[in-house]
Amino acid sequence: MNDILAYSRWCLGVVILILAWEITGNRGWLGSTWPPLSSIFDYLNSRPNLELLVRNAGVTGVNAVLGLLFGTLIGALLAILGFLIPRLYPGLSTFATFVNALPLIALGPLLIITVGEGATPVAIATLSVFFSFFVAAISGINQTTAIQRDVTIVFGASRWKKLRFVQLPAAVPRLFDGLKLGASAAVLGAILGEWFGSGSGLGVILVSAMQNFQIELLWSAALFGTLLTITGFVCISLIRIAFFRRYL
Repeated sequence: MNDILAYSRWCLGVVILILAWEITGNRGWLGSTWPPLSSIFDYLNSRPNLELLVRNAGVTGVNAVLGLLFGTLIGALLAILGFLIPRLYPGLSTFATFVNALPLIALGPLLIITVGEGATPVAIATLSVFFSFFVAAISGINQTTAIQRDVTIVFGASRWKKLRFVQLPAAVPRLFDGLKLGASAAVLGAILGEWFGSGSGLGVILVSAMQNFQIELLWSAALFGTLLTITGFVCISLIRIAFFRRYL
């Protein structure tokens, strides 16, 4: 019953948002740069326009997935290294915080020079993901109870065995939370990276639409970016549910 009520409220919220968007656009309350939602769907009803956005959304999706994979791998390696060698943890944590504090938009020109225009979207997506996953991994690894830690001490388990058989299994829920956060950050990072001279992607479409005052194209590209983010979040959530049903 509670699930049905929550779903009903979610649907009601979506309906209210759509109606508010449509009315605001038709009335012109926010100016000509806020079109009604129906005009955006009319724009997407044209096959060339839809194919353009689908093709570029696919490029952004690939960049985001690669950024999510690399960012997750880097975050996990730093967290594991910090656990296995405690003396390194303060330095690794400071390094991760410092990298996360850097404005990504300022790193764009530097990344273009170092890794090239084609790899810049993946690089920025990676930087957007790794800190959130690093924090989630560290938090999950330290999630074990006092009893679990006492048992590993009694059996004389090494740090690696503690990590493998106790810490990592206990960290799984937090790791999935980090992945869900990283999925959203990866899409945003990929789009931002495409602003800096990439040949294709939603970021390129957004810049071109802004420069040429193509309002429907601009909002359509933003809508596709939102759909990519939702898709990533939902996919990871479904994988999490399947994993927990299978192994827990």
